[in-house]
Amino acid sequence: MSALIYNDITTQGLALLAKAQTGTEIVYTKIILGDGHLKEGQKPRDMTHVINGKVEIPVTKVVTTGAGTAVVGGVFNNDDLQQGFYYRELGLFALDPDEGEILYSYGNAGDNAEWIPPAGGPTVIEKKIDVIAIIGQATNVSAYVRTEIYATKEELDEVRDIAEAAHDNADMAISIAQQAQQDASAAVAAVNSLEVEVANNKSKINILWDALFSDITGNPFQIIFNNLDGIDLISGVWNEAQARLEC
Repeated sequence: MSALIYNDITTQGLALLAKAQTGTEIVYTKIILGDGHLKEGQKPRDMTHVINGKVEIPVTKVVTTGAGTAVVGGVFNNDDLQQGFYYRELGLFALDPDEGEILYSYGNAGDNAEWIPPAGGPTVIEKKIDVIAIIGQATNVSAYVRTEIYATKEELDEVRDIAEAAHDNADMAISIAQQAQQDASAAVAAVNSLEVEVANNKSKINILWDALFSDITGNPFQIIFNNLDGIDLISGVWNEAQARLEC
């Protein structure tokens, strides 16, 4: 990791900071990583841009600390990096209402720069870049966040976990719905079966009702007494015309 041994708020940054103490909003716009060397006598305070920028990082985080500073951060990875470079420069940019976009603070690691390999190699680099920015007593501090900003690995992991949980819940809901459908089909089949049984019993009840409480004009029974062959009549009367036994 690069150690920024030369690091300071710039003259432009100090001017914006002074305006911020009277209510001007500090809006951080981007972070640029570069590999440029400071020339002899060149100071971070005098810088107006990075010397040789390599990667531009959108600002995704601004957190005020309550101690006159803010943590301004973004995320960088080497997925799209065509050429490797030494991460030596770190520039934080902000919007000045009078000057436009300015270099707010600048840091340089000198010979302690870190090598960032290009994409496609065995080493995958993902860095959270946090810059400690001086904001003094400013109370209105924010960031210009681009709409196409990408998420951090932690944020993606969180979204993935939520999606997986939602997927599991959806599978469970589908399983419950399928079981409910099976139960409903079984209930419909049971109702149909019950309706058939009720119809059958109703027919039998009607026959019994006619036999007990209605004037009998026909034979309500399934046994037909066309004759009394093999039958010893103990009581009642055999109605030969109606082929029945009568009490």
